[in-house]
Amino acid sequence: MRIFLWISLMVVVTVFVITLFAVDSKAQSRSEQIEVLKKQIKEIQRRNQKQIEELRKKIEELATKKEEEEKDDLWKKSEVGYKDGLFFKTKDGNFSIKMNLYSQVQFSINDTENIDTATNFNIRRLRLIWNGNAFRPWFLYYMQVEATDDIILRDFYFDVAYNTMFAPRVGQYKVPFSREQLYSGSSLQLVERSILDDEFRFGRDRGAGIYGALGSYIVYGAGVFNGDGRNGISVDSNLLYAVRVQFTPCCGELKYKQGQFPTGGDYNMEPNFGPKDKPLLAIGAAVATIPGLNIGRKTPDNDIDERFEEIFGKDVIDTGDAEADVIAFTADVDFRYWIFSIEGDYFLRHIDPDEGGFASPTDQGFRVQGGLFVVTEFIEVAGRFALIDFDDDVDGRDSKWEITPGLNLYFSKSHKWKLQFSYSSIREEDRDGAKIDQNVFRTQLQAYF
Repeated sequence: MRIFLWISLMVVVTVFVITLFAVDSKAQSRSEQIEVLKKQIKEIQRRNQKQIEELRKKIEELATKKEEEEKDDLWKKSEVGYKDGLFFKTKDGNFSIKMNLYSQVQFSINDTENIDTATNFNIRRLRLIWNGNAFRPWFLYYMQVEATDDIILRDFYFDVAYNTMFAPRVGQYKVPFSREQLYSGSSLQLVERSILDDEFRFGRDRGAGIYGALGSYIVYGAGVFNGDGRNGISVDSNLLYAVRVQFTPCCGELKYKQGQFPTGGDYNMEPNFGPKDKPLLAIGAAVATIPGLNIGRKTPDNDIDERFEEIFGKDVIDTGDAEADVIAFTADVDFRYWIFSIEGDYFLRHIDPDEGGFASPTDQGFRVQGGLFVVTEFIEVAGRFALIDFDDDVDGRDSKWEITPGLNLYFSKSHKWKLQFSYSSIREEDRDGAKIDQNVFRTQLQAYF
């Protein structure tokens, strides 16, 4: 019996010990498996990281190649250079920009009666110009700034020239009125514009208009503007309305061109340079009006405020009651042939006060200007006579006239690089017989890039 019990006890102990060893061995085996799996995970991560780095490197290489290809493709699809200005344009014609810069350095001696003689060096103009098209060949833009003192905006407008017979324009630009004002300041035949320009022009203004070329003979421009001049803001509803038509019966090509007036080819409004093989003739007329102009609220881009003061008096202007309907008319003719050019224009302006008791003057004036090349496309002698006849119904100025001879040296056979000399004798006479004589000598060097 005892032997049986001992045998049973030994069997139980043996089974227990074997079980403990089995469990411990199994636990050790699982730990080893876990360690193996961890090592496999680390190895996979290492391999994956290496593959990721290789893929990233390939992506960077592809991105660099793509960028280089895009740059090469951009240059293949575009053009950069200099032709009448620094330009960039795409070969599909949808985008372009051209930049020009011109400067005028002027020396003048001004001897005005009863005033000290003034001797002056001046940067007369320093202009930066950008123009081109965006998105489509017919969506045009133009921008010009003056940089002599502060940066001042002179022109900024858009043209939609999809149909050159009917091209809308919006922005700030020259009112389509007087021929002399529509000439660029870089293309003047004499150093300065005439006395008529200050008195009768409408200069630059903000507004919208329509321009176009009708067939081979007629171009036109019409618009509505604030009436408060360059960079002015309208504070009432009395706007400026203007329309101009130009007829070109002979003999050059006529087409739309972006600029202050829609002419191109031979009729690009550049004075005094005519072709050798054919004469050029252009006849123009324009009318402009500002109903109910209150000179205390807005002032057009001219000297009409001086005429208002003569009509109403300073006290009435200061009270804000100087209001009148203004209408102006001009007609002009321009003839050019090889070494000879001549042009002339006539102005008529009527100012009708809204209230009785004030005079309604009708002022008028004319200009004749011409030139002759003594050395073809290089040395030109030029001259101008201009006269303003103020209505006698108003006290103050009675008349004003100007005689200006000049000499021009065109180094580039164009207006771009030139040296000009002019002398102006100007007399202003009042209704009471008083006279003011002015003698002005000017010389000016222009550089156009």
